[in-house]
Amino acid sequence: MKRLQELTEEQRIFAEKNHALVECFLRKNGLDRAEFYDVVIFGYLAAVQEYLEKPELSGYRFSSIAWVKMKDCMLREFHAQSRPKRKAFTGVYHEEYSCEVWSRQEVSQIDSLPEEVDNRQRIRHLSSYMTPKEKEVVYMRAAGYSYREIADLCHITIRGVSARLERMRRRFRSLALV
Repeated sequence: MKRLQELTEEQRIFAEKNHALVECFLRKNGLDRAEFYDVVIFGYLAAVQEYLEKPELSGYRFSSIAWVKMKDCMLREFHAQSRPKRKAFTGVYHEEYSCEVWSRQEVSQIDSLPEEVDNRQRIRHLSSYMTPKEKEVVYMRAAGYSYREIADLCHITIRGVSARLERMRRRFRSLALV
């Protein structure tokens, strides 16, 4: 989404007049106002600016445009919150854990061990075909970073991130055919 500019007086009045759309959107989607208002309001304000700045949008109802923008912001937030980097594993340490609990955890870990070893061998084999920068990009993408975040952290362009990932996909497909 493009960066919001400060609202003009006309945009501010229009936004205030149609603000009930935000409340309606939150209610119809079953979203908690305290948690999601700050998320969807940016989509709403972007819709206000876009609707008043682009004459070709006057053929559509403002509510339709605002609804799409707010939904886009909501989906982006859900996507961002579901990334592994935002959902790090946390556990609680209890001195009173019985041996039975520990042994059940160990058995489940042992059962999944052959599959994990096989996956690690495949990753090691495929990573031998990647440059260090490509490895960094892949690991960050796997951890849930967006293309923009990867580009910023690796000091490359978004197109560079995309190109590296596409080159690796082609390379791995050709390896699979051999």
